[in-house]
Amino acid sequence: MRLISMVVGLTAASLVSAAAAQQASPSPPPRVGVAQARALRMAPKVTLPGTVVARSDSRLASEVEGRVAWVAEVGTVVKAGDVVARIDRNVAGMQLASDKANVARLSAQLRFDRSQADRMNRLYDQSAIAKATRDQAQSTREMDEGALAQAQASMRKSEYQFNHSEVRAPFPGRVVARLINPGEYAAPGKEIVRLVDIDSIEVKAQSPIDSARFLREGMPVDVEVAHRPLTAAVRAIVPVGDEASRTIEIRVALKAGQAFVGDAAKVFVPAAAPRQVLAVPRDALVLREDNTYLFKVDGKNVATRVAVETGTSDGSMVEVHGPVKPGERVIVRGAERLEAGQKVQPILAS
Repeated sequence: MRLISMVVGLTAASLVSAAAAQQASPSPPPRVGVAQARALRMAPKVTLPGTVVARSDSRLASEVEGRVAWVAEVGTVVKAGDVVARIDRNVAGMQLASDKANVARLSAQLRFDRSQADRMNRLYDQSAIAKATRDQAQSTREMDEGALAQAQASMRKSEYQFNHSEVRAPFPGRVVARLINPGEYAAPGKEIVRLVDIDSIEVKAQSPIDSARFLREGMPVDVEVAHRPLTAAVRAIVPVGDEASRTIEIRVALKAGQAFVGDAAKVFVPAAAPRQVLAVPRDALVLREDNTYLFKVDGKNVATRVAVETGTSDGSMVEVHGPVKPGERVIVRGAERLEAGQKVQPILAS
């Protein structure tokens, strides 16, 4: 029993010593991601409200009249040239058949009148008939030529109406609305479907003329759609200002799938010429109710918290004003739980 007690005592003493040694050994400094503060050229920006629109958004209308036989379902994806609606072509077909028959009749009549006019010319040359008879035959031929030309024009119109009883998509897109239903009567110009090319989208915004002077087509700008930051290029600047608002329209191209048509958007455009500023990555900023901070790391790998004021931004970089110099290391990952003066293990952030 005495031996067992001694062994138990030694074991307990060993555990206490190990625990004390573990408490005595300091924990390693936390690892943090760092990046350098940099001097950059930036311009103050103004925020423009905008809307996501499709470059091709059409309400396709009927070119002929008649009963609507079929309309594509909402959501149907079509290619350019695909049929999106059909008008009943029975009446157009009957009119086309009637016009073709009329052209055939007048063609036969014209052939006879031409031969008759030639015969009258020969007889007149032989002094066998009076000049009035010859002139009458020529006049009949010319009248038949005019009547045939008119009939052929009517036939071409009937062919056009017959062929255009099918409403076809002028561009690839998706049917987003049926503006008329099968069984209803369509007149020329009556809207049938709304077709939208959802793969070709852009943001439409109105920019103050003063700010537009710093824009150029093809220039990248920051865009926010549904609280998601994006970078896109200015596709077009419409160089005609509105007299009342003193604004001009700009179009910023988006990639397919980046937004829905109709989404609200924000476009951030320069409001002045670029200037030299000190900037840090946006992830370096620690936002608190009383102020905005960042942690910088000195040569001994000690984190120092400093208060800063933010200015303009450009992509992931934000202008800051405070006790920060170009080239100093700032913490961009792991700063949330740090205390001022705490030692860290800095790792260069990618």
